[in-house]
Amino acid sequence: MFMEKDEFLKKYALTQEQFEEAGLPWEELAAIAEDYSNRLEEFYRIRDLFLREFIENKEEQAGLHSYRTRVKTPEHLVEKIIRRRIENYRKYKDLNRHNYLKFVTDLIGFRGLLLYREDWVIFHKYLLSHFENKPAWYVYDCLKDYEQDRDMYMVEPPKVHMRQGDFSDIYADWISSDNIYDQKYYRSVHYILKYRGVYLEIQVRTLFEEGWGEIDHHILYPYKKKDPMLTEFSELLNRLAGMGDEMASFYRRLQNVPGDAFRDKKSMVDTRTEFEAHKQQTKKFELDEIVTVEDAIFSVISK
Repeated sequence: MFMEKDEFLKKYALTQEQFEEAGLPWEELAAIAEDYSNRLEEFYRIRDLFLREFIENKEEQAGLHSYRTRVKTPEHLVEKIIRRRIENYRKYKDLNRHNYLKFVTDLIGFRGLLLYREDWVIFHKYLLSHFENKPAWYVYDCLKDYEQDRDMYMVEPPKVHMRQGDFSDIYADWISSDNIYDQKYYRSVHYILKYRGVYLEIQVRTLFEEGWGEIDHHILYPYKKKDPMLTEFSELLNRLAGMGDEMASFYRRLQNVPGDAFRDKKSMVDTRTEFEAHKQQTKKFELDEIVTVEDAIFSVISK
């Protein structure tokens, strides 16, 4: 039995006006939640199959440092449907209990984490070697373009979400500029795959970006997005994450620089030692020890 509507709206910070704007009866949403609950075991099974086939013990081959996965809960599915219908009613207006699996593409989520952002190219090529990427197969209309029997392909073009001012050079040779977006707070590369008859969402980002994203999601998303103070602080953290990625990439490139191009720290000036030596050298030229003109001149020069 799914929870009552008022309890649900309060838990997920949705108003009655937003619920009405979404335009789906509560009975329909509850039916979707119940149907999905009955399918959860199958979704977990498919998730585990994907991991065993493409990820487990293949992280180095895929260019990944680590990964995370999740299967969406019935509550979060209902919340997403409500918010999606508010944001883009035209696309989701025909969604119902019988076809919602054709509309919601992230019931299974996989997040690949990179140590260096350049490693994304390795993962991208690895994915292309297993999943067809044909524009003619992209799904634009969730119902008309859905192919029941087609499998192991990309449902949408890969999309890069990046912060304005970030470098896009590593993506330009692989992804159309039309699918590289400037975002104010967000960095990630997204794929939607069809695998074993269901949709699966993949996000790829660096460890720095994951750290910021987890904190941002915990504090800001989706209930406090309009808080100006939290939003501004989130942007500062995001800028630090981007700087961390750039510094990590530069740090990696330093491996190829000859060691003699840099001065070892031991050869640098020890300012404290130099100061003590200077102090000892000039100590004898205190005012009460100045006897000759030469002493006075040397004292002034030394100081």
